[in-house]
Amino acid sequence: MNLTSILPANASLSYAGKLTSARVNVLGHGYYFIQDRESIEALWRTQMLSSPMASYIITLKYLFGMRENALLAYQEDNSGPFPKPFPGSNVEARNRIDKITHQVLLRGFTGSGLKPLTQRTAGALRKRLDQLPVDQDWVEYPDLLKFFYDIVGTSIVESLAGPSHLQINPTFLDDFWTFDQYIPWFARGMPSFLIPKGSTVRSKLINQLQSWYSFARNNFHESSIGEDGDFDSYWGSSIIRSRHETLRHVDGHDDSAHASTDLGLLWASLSNVVPAAMFATLHIFKEHGLLGRVRDTICDKDPLGVNRYEITKDPLLQSIYMETLRVYVKTYFLTTSPIKDINVGKWHIPKDGLILVNSGISHMDKDFWNSKAGQWPVETFWADRFIKYPGEENSGPALPEIAKEEAKTCKIRSPVVEKCPYISTDGLEGSWIPFGGGHAMCPGRFLAKNAIIAMSAAMASMFDMEIMTDSVDTSSGKFGLGTSSPKKAVPFRLRRRHATL
Repeated sequence: MNLTSILPANASLSYAGKLTSARVNVLGHGYYFIQDRESIEALWRTQMLSSPMASYIITLKYLFGMRENALLAYQEDNSGPFPKPFPGSNVEARNRIDKITHQVLLRGFTGSGLKPLTQRTAGALRKRLDQLPVDQDWVEYPDLLKFFYDIVGTSIVESLAGPSHLQINPTFLDDFWTFDQYIPWFARGMPSFLIPKGSTVRSKLINQLQSWYSFARNNFHESSIGEDGDFDSYWGSSIIRSRHETLRHVDGHDDSAHASTDLGLLWASLSNVVPAAMFATLHIFKEHGLLGRVRDTICDKDPLGVNRYEITKDPLLQSIYMETLRVYVKTYFLTTSPIKDINVGKWHIPKDGLILVNSGISHMDKDFWNSKAGQWPVETFWADRFIKYPGEENSGPALPEIAKEEAKTCKIRSPVVEKCPYISTDGLEGSWIPFGGGHAMCPGRFLAKNAIIAMSAAMASMFDMEIMTDSVDTSSGKFGLGTSSPKKAVPFRLRRRHATL
């Protein structure tokens, strides 16, 4: 399996100038690329295609090193993510990995676990920003992304997995970011002997995770859970505790298998949020006039304190966040119909046919996105792209002619409803898809939004920053694998503002 070469970064799925869908044959295997808006929207609405198991199997095998005996239970689970199994499925309840995983992640990332997890992340960000050895004199740093690795990455891991994990494994995060550099090679299906350093560091990470499990099991007690009902010092959060409690009953799911799944969870959480937070911050400081607007918006609010929820609802900060994901998230979403042939819009997909949607292609669709009459081409970052200004017909994310057409079908609200600028997401189901869509939409999207907006707003509020390079090019190495990263290190300098929160 080689997702990075099935469809190259510069490929185009278009017919008569518009995005379409296509079947691509690679070594006798058919892959079904769905890229036209109508079919993507239909895909999200189709329950039989709401399972991410195809993606789990591929990533756990090739990226996160799960052994074949543990993968077998994933390969045999055709029961779907819903409480009631798909018709025709006979998977035992304990082996319904799809449903078990979905329910645990949903509770932890969107239900009762979200508020305490967000609070811990904000507190960890605050602690690290306050402890930076930066005062009112300029301090130079060689690499902006490394800076965000250290601040945002460490804060998220600590919030999810607790402090014990990093205390037991002090090199874990450095090893993790080394492993991340090899992800494009693992995604190409390269054998271990051709990438010995990447394979060695992945094995080291899996061993470190298993050492943490032993420590947590030996020390955790129900009384260890804090007042918020979520945090404990050993497992870290209800997400991790629940995953280990439920998945241990799955056939073949030993500590090594747990470690592969947890490595996947941490990679999905960090490798997307960290560079996105970095790019959002970079644009706030680089785009002409944007920093002043953001500081005026924040005013005396604390992005990491009691005002953080208010901050995340601000139209400008939300638009910066959404535009960052539109420009930089270029990931594949994979699914399949495990039981029967199925129709997706006007396309017929056979049973077990692998369906792929690439967000990067949809995010650059010139026939959908508003460029304000060419002032802001789709390839460029425009902080206001997602803001609808009442009375301004040429505002909002969609081209004016598309907005008018979809308003007729009630996909887009009437502009008279709002008197102030507001974020417009109506009609974006098949075009703005950094988290996928439908029932399988990424449950971590709320934590991601809170972390990205909180960190970028806190940087604008607490620091002055100068980017010490004229341009920042992105690498195409991770096309289809998540959020882009800079091709080269981005040097910058930082100083603490006189009046900080």
